Amino acid sequence: MKRCSMLFAWALLFVFFTFTARAQELDAVGGRSVNVFAEFSTANLAQGDGFIWGGSAGGYLQGHMLGWVLRGTAEPSGDTLHFYNAVIGPRIAIDVPIVKPFIEAAGGVGHSNYVNGTGISGGSWGAAWQIDAGIEHGLLPRLRWRVVEVGYGHIYAGPGVSPTVISTGLSLHVF
Repeated sequence: MKRCSMLFAWALLFVFFTFTARAQELDAVGGRSVNVFAEFSTANLAQGDGFIWGGSAGGYLQGHMLGWVLRGTAEPSGDTLHFYNAVIGPRIAIDVPIVKPFIEAAGGVGHSNYVNGTGISGGSWGAAWQIDAGIEHGLLPRLRWRVVEVGYGHIYAGPGVSPTVISTGLSLHVF
């Protein structure tokens, strides 16, 4: 029941954000862009297992300031713990000279998996959320470097996993 309440609260937040964001964007004519990104990342699961490595990829639709992001993260390289998630949510980005800071808050589904010393493994699927903040820097007219991105989230699978993720990568302006 607690998970249903949490998912319902997330759904209400996204609906509220969508309507208020749309009202703010009505004054903007054009100015929307579609971008895809790929990142190399490392994560710390705060469970004494050190860092695991992987990547993140996705896309975002960006208005003048408000937008939407869809991302998938896979961190499969750890010895004992692995996690995967796919999330969607609102994004805020500001164009300032030289850099473009952004923040994203998204919810979706995640999977965590573990392998113990005897080779026994277990994993499960559950609800997930993730908050990311970072900085992009333009390299070419359609290519941006995602200099650094820091994310924190939780996957409600098994006992739960709360990864802190640090990433860097590239973003390509499609149209």
